Amino acid sequence: MASYIRKIKKQNVFILLISVVVYLGNVMSTSLNPAAQKEMAADQEKKFAGSASCASCHNDIYKSHIQTAHYHDSRPANQEFIKGSFADGKNRYDYNKWMYVLLQKEDNRFFQTAFINGIEYQKAPFDIVVGSGRKGQTYLYWDGDMLYQLPVSYFTLQNRWCNSPGFSNSFIRFDRIIPAQCLECHSTYAKVLEDKDNISTFDKTQIIYGIDCERCHGPAADHVNFHKEHPGEKDAKYMVSTKNLSRQQRLDACAICHSGFRKQVKQPFTFQTGDNLDKHSVAAFSNDSISTLDVHGNQYGLLMSSKCFKLSQMDCSSCHNVHANEVNSPALFSQRCITCHKETNHSSLQLSDNRQSLLSANCIDCHMPMLPSRNIVLNVEDLDNSVPDTVRTHRIAIYPELMKNFFKVAN
Repeated sequence: MASYIRKIKKQNVFILLISVVVYLGNVMSTSLNPAAQKEMAADQEKKFAGSASCASCHNDIYKSHIQTAHYHDSRPANQEFIKGSFADGKNRYDYNKWMYVLLQKEDNRFFQTAFINGIEYQKAPFDIVVGSGRKGQTYLYWDGDMLYQLPVSYFTLQNRWCNSPGFSNSFIRFDRIIPAQCLECHSTYAKVLEDKDNISTFDKTQIIYGIDCERCHGPAADHVNFHKEHPGEKDAKYMVSTKNLSRQQRLDACAICHSGFRKQVKQPFTFQTGDNLDKHSVAAFSNDSISTLDVHGNQYGLLMSSKCFKLSQMDCSSCHNVHANEVNSPALFSQRCITCHKETNHSSLQLSDNRQSLLSANCIDCHMPMLPSRNIVLNVEDLDNSVPDTVRTHRIAIYPELMKNFFKVAN
């Protein structure tokens, strides 16, 4: 009996030692990676209130902002947010005579179903809409806790379905994985469970769709609670205010999504306005080579290459009011050009007074024209050639050939 008790004690001591070793190993591994520990703590501390909570004090800004493309940049895949048609005759995208995709509504859900030689090949639901629809939309579906892109997207200019950008027109694919970096630019927040080698898993219950107030100003719960308790306090607490930021900090807030593809240094969604962007991700373009800059997604690099930018202290907010929907307003933006170019005239062009007045009301179409993207090319089934997405370049410059076209259209 005594030997049996001694044996039990030895077993308990052994188990205790193993437990201590495991515990110390966890503590040491965490302490040896302070950056990871800090990121995890920061992620856990995010306290969102929802942009609707801003309306009680900032109602005009809130009502204006919810009309913007930023705010509608991603949404759950409900009928009100999907732009394409599911009506018979308009709900089919043909790859060739053997392959096509049907876009169908079943009860309250929407699906893309691929057929090869008339036989159903694969089917997946619309779960997330990406894109406000101003230029187009693409769609994602869940498989477990991973997101994938659906094969057919929507092209607003022609009001029809198209092959998803970058997809081959020779076969139908449902296997493009969506990394966290994509959601970082198309949503306010997504809880990332794991992110490695561009393969990400998410907590699908913790996604804040669209680019809302908290995407730029930071999680607002502490701010909202403080000012409810202190209604007389006029200085904003627990909130990022752009008026207190440097020029580069303001630029970084936009560049995280408008400087093309970037190489991640830290985990997605750890950057907050006011941080140094280069410590979170590194640009994949050369500032010295305009040829590396594409109009789609690389507006920050194009702006930096502009003489206007280099010879001034302008930043994105010099021209853009992100709280308002100012799309397709060349006259409005031209007035902002004139704040710095009051003395500019076009007498060297030897234009009539009528044409001179046209220029004073529209600097944009000549000096920041719409250009085709090399990165985003859309395949529309009944056209012989692919259709590039056109985007207004942010390289402010003189484009002689495009100016000629401008005057032709103006006449």
